[in-house]
Amino acid sequence: MRRKILCIFPLISFLYATTPESEIGINIGMASTKNKHGSNFENSTFGLSYQDSRYVVSPRIDIEYVDLKREEARALMKVSLNGVYEYENRTASSPYILGGIGYEKVDGEKKDIIESHAFIQAGVGVRMDIEEGYTAKIEGRFLQILGGNNEENEAIVTGGLTIPLSFPTALPKPIIRKLPQRRVEIIKPILIHEPPKIFNSNNNECSIKISLPDFDRDGVEDRLDQCPDTPCNFSVDGYGCPVKATLKIHFATNSSDIRGYSMVKVAEFANFLLKNRGSMITIIGHTDSFGSSALNRKLSYSRANAVVLALVDKGVSPSRIHAVGRGESEPIASNNSEEGRAKNRRIEAILTYLKRK
Repeated sequence: MRRKILCIFPLISFLYATTPESEIGINIGMASTKNKHGSNFENSTFGLSYQDSRYVVSPRIDIEYVDLKREEARALMKVSLNGVYEYENRTASSPYILGGIGYEKVDGEKKDIIESHAFIQAGVGVRMDIEEGYTAKIEGRFLQILGGNNEENEAIVTGGLTIPLSFPTALPKPIIRKLPQRRVEIIKPILIHEPPKIFNSNNNECSIKISLPDFDRDGVEDRLDQCPDTPCNFSVDGYGCPVKATLKIHFATNSSDIRGYSMVKVAEFANFLLKNRGSMITIIGHTDSFGSSALNRKLSYSRANAVVLALVDKGVSPSRIHAVGRGESEPIASNNSEEGRAKNRRIEAILTYLKRK
């Protein structure tokens, strides 16, 4: 049975190796299978999990093996599907809750004594950031057998390590449309079910764009704006939610160390992300053409990742954000002048929304 479990791990890794924003978990712990007269954690457990973190409630598949001691059967093999909700905060640890349903196969089952049954479970845990997306976690769960006659409920306590499977692909560029010029001065009413077209807000002084109520001046009427207090330097979609911006973050020369005065901009961006949690964020680093292409790509990724780590340190969930380095491949100005090279040395933030309100 243990060999079967160990064979499953490389299979899951192969199937999901190209899935972005996902992770594999390895867990060990202890289980108490008889809790009527108090818990007795004497049965060792080993488990594997796969979690897709692209959603507010992340789906997670768990496979778990429990080695029974001094009981009527030899072992338990469990498969379950769970939903995980993680609470964002400003520390390196993130608490979460989970709930799900599964099936428990008994190795050596005996009729009317210990049998295979479906179950539901709920639990709590905490994730602790380690480095580069790796996290340690501690988790406790309580399991309720469905349809059993003699089996008691189970309690499980585990600890483990999660390994990121993040291979980000290029995100589609947001569609930016210019508003057609009006020939007559007639204000066309905006229907609630028809959001306005996309506006390009690149004026850092937040100029007034429409005559209707627009508190954050992003070009979307307040009653339709789903992302209030959008910063000025963001392009927004028809729902008033940001899709792209260039972050004015400065680094030391040939280094990924963020200069102290730029941390204010990082903190402002983090506060906005914590208030508007329905987005996934890609931080993209760009450089000028000075130096080799390989070194520029490495430097651009290091700088983008430094911004990611700074945002996570401010409380943004690591499951929402990742870094990409594009090097010198996407200039927005000529590299033949110092002014153009300065524009090309930039950090961009791309936001996507998996579910609309």
